Amino acid sequence: MSESETGSRTVPETFAVRAIGYVTSDYAAPADVRHSHDRWTEDVSVIRFVGRYGRLLSGLEGYSHAVLLFWIHRAREWKMPKGHHKPKHAKVFATRMPVRPNPIGVSAVEVLDVSPETGRMTVRGLDAVDGTPILDVKPYIANFDSVPEATVPDWVAEHLDSHFHGGPGHSHGPAHDHAHGPAHDHPHGAGHAEPGQHGASAAGPKEEHNHPEAERL
Repeated sequence: MSESETGSRTVPETFAVRAIGYVTSDYAAPADVRHSHDRWTEDVSVIRFVGRYGRLLSGLEGYSHAVLLFWIHRAREWKMPKGHHKPKHAKVFATRMPVRPNPIGVSAVEVLDVSPETGRMTVRGLDAVDGTPILDVKPYIANFDSVPEATVPDWVAEHLDSHFHGGPGHSHGPAHDHAHGPAHDHPHGAGHAEPGQHGASAAGPKEEHNHPEAERL
């Protein structure tokens, strides 16, 4: 394990993350995702938590929304589309592209049902494909998580006006560049954790640093 010096402490450069649950979704592939005019998707997904993690949902009742962090376990399937709107100077950290040094997705979702007893959580607005590993759940608190005055570059605003908000229920498929929106990284991921494997998942630089799209973009 390589390490970096940060101040007076030595910090590891690689870390391990553990899947706490898995997404059950109608999306078998990235191309199945249906986007609405004002959010990533209107569709409903169920998260099935692993073992003891289910009971940690207790107290989430009463929150209308939550923030989900997940491992984008099919990122290597993604390719930059032809005719994309992203300018050449905009690199990966200026976009929502799924190909990233660490393929971690984040989504603000509507909470429809929470059951610590069964270890299940039902949400709306998560465009993660079936089997996506969940890394963490946090309650959405508007006082801290909402930034009404937030702005985006002109090239993103133009895309939102002309494309993303162009109509309800359209699907972009695996080649769509999600370089917009405040709430989500698109879940076309590539990591270790597969459904049924509940061990730790390495989330360090070895995962995605060498992906040609990530390096080029």
